[in-house]
Amino acid sequence: MQGQEQQRILQTLKQGLETQTSADAGEMLQVPMDGYTDPAQLALEQAVFFKQTPLMLGLSSDLPGINTYVATNETGVPILMTRDASGCFRAFLNVCRHRGMQVVATGRGEGRQFSCPFHAWTYQNTGDLIAVTHEDKFGSLDHRDFGLTELPSAEISGTLWVQSSVGEPLDPSGLLGPLADEFLHWGLAQHPFRETQVIEADINWKLAIDTFGENYHFNVLHRTSLATDIIGNLQTHDIFDRHYRMVFAGKAGFEQVLAAAMPIENWPYRQLTLNIYFLFPNVIFVVDPAGIDVLRMYPADNAPGRSRTHHSYYPHPDLADTITESRFPGFNKVIVDEDYWAATRIQRNAEASVQPYGLFGRNEPALHHYHRVHGDALGLPALTVLPPN
Repeated sequence: MQGQEQQRILQTLKQGLETQTSADAGEMLQVPMDGYTDPAQLALEQAVFFKQTPLMLGLSSDLPGINTYVATNETGVPILMTRDASGCFRAFLNVCRHRGMQVVATGRGEGRQFSCPFHAWTYQNTGDLIAVTHEDKFGSLDHRDFGLTELPSAEISGTLWVQSSVGEPLDPSGLLGPLADEFLHWGLAQHPFRETQVIEADINWKLAIDTFGENYHFNVLHRTSLATDIIGNLQTHDIFDRHYRMVFAGKAGFEQVLAAAMPIENWPYRQLTLNIYFLFPNVIFVVDPAGIDVLRMYPADNAPGRSRTHHSYYPHPDLADTITESRFPGFNKVIVDEDYWAATRIQRNAEASVQPYGLFGRNEPALHHYHRVHGDALGLPALTVLPPN
C-alpha cells in the first residue's frame, strides 16, 4: 500500500473518530438464513468456489527456497505445491498415476523427487515421472504421458494461487486484480512462515467469513478483548472487484498521534492499523503490526453446518527472531471462544428455521460485499434491500 493511500485511510479513520461516523453501505439488506443451511446451495458452492475458482493457498514464503514443497488436502482435493530447482512455482494433483495413491504425505519440507509409498513410482518436483519400479516386468510406458497431473497455478505479489481442477492456465493479473501492487508493497515474500492450525467449527463456512465482516460487535462481544485495543464501530470500506479491504484503528496508537498533534504524513501506518482483506471466494487476510494471518475457510464433511478454517501465521520480518511464543492461544481466545462461539448459536437457530432472514446494517458494508459477490457467482437472486423507516 503506497503512502498516499495510507494517508487517505488514516484521514478517513481520523475523521470518523472525530465525528463518530463509520463507513456506510447506504442501505440495509435482508439475508436469507437458509444460505447457511441449504444442502443444495452447499453443493453448488463446492462446485463453483472450490473446484472451478482459483484459490489463494498460501504465500510465497510457504515455499521459501528451491526444491521446497507443501502438500495439502484442505480444498478436498490432494494438492502438491512445489518450487523446483529453477525457482518456478507449480501445483499438481498429489495422486500417483499408477493406482491413485497419495504420493506425498500432508505437510511441508524439501525434496527434488517424490516416491509413491505404494509401489515407489518416482516423480520429479516438476511433475515428471522419472522411475517405474521393475518397469521391465510392469510394462513399458512413455513417461511423458504419466507425470503428475498439473493444476492451473500462479504466483503473484507474494501469493500462491491454485485451481483444484484441471483447466486452462491462470492469468496472474486477474487473481489479485487491483490489489496486486498493494500486496507487493506489503513484502509478503519476506514474512516467513511460522505455524499453522486447523479450526473445526459447527458453523457454515460463510459464517466463519462473516466473523471478519465488521467491528460493530467489538464493544459488546469483545469488550474485554479486542475492544481494549481496537476502536469499535469505526472502519474504512474499499472494493477491489470481487475482493475487499477494510481497515480498523488501533486505540492506543491513535490516541498517541492525536495527543502529539503529529502531522498525518508522519503517522506510522502499520503500527496504527488492523488491515483486513477478503480475497474471493474464501480467504480472510489480516495485516497487523506484528505479522500476517491468512485464514482459508472451507465447508467440512459435506455438511452446511460444518466448516474448517485453515490458519497460517507469518511474523513481520523484523520481529521473526524475537517472537518466540505461538500466535494461536491468544488468537483462539478471541476468534474461537468469542466469535465462533457466537456463530455457533447463529448456526443452531438457522438450522431450527426460527427466523427466515438476518439483517446487515449500513455500518456493516463488508458483509454486503461478501454475500453479494458470492450470490452473483452462484446466480442467486439479488439480496433484498430493506426500505428505510
